[in-house]
Amino acid sequence: MDLAKYMVFNGSIVLLVGLLSGAPMGSAINRKKGEETIRAWRVAHSGLVMGGVMILAVALVIPLLTLSGSLISILAWTFVVSGYGFVVALPLGAWKGHRGLKPRPRGINTIVYAGNMVGAGGALIGTLLLIYGSWNSI
Repeated sequence: MDLAKYMVFNGSIVLLVGLLSGAPMGSAINRKKGEETIRAWRVAHSGLVMGGVMILAVALVIPLLTLSGSLISILAWTFVVSGYGFVVALPLGAWKGHRGLKPRPRGINTIVYAGNMVGAGGALIGTLLLIYGSWNSI
């Protein structure tokens, strides 16, 4: 499998969800919802757009990295899984009014929390591999 193409495909999906999250943000602004609701949709919209673009950018620099095949696979998978973690967490949290910064109260908030942890953890691991691969190529 060409991992760069895999990342481009999945990064595009994350980007699309981010762009679509702009509609509920605009609706919340127009309907004069509370600042907390507007902020949550703004985070979902901007965070997912940036996450999708980040996955696309990483896909483009894969040829410049000096990493083994297995580390390139881990890099690709961690960024894609991270993107989908945030795809679950950010719109769901905005829709249901949960920030997911702690696993409790149980229920929707726990799902939002888990998505945030998967997203943050994957982004961290992927970024560390990106730094390592770029350092090796210098």
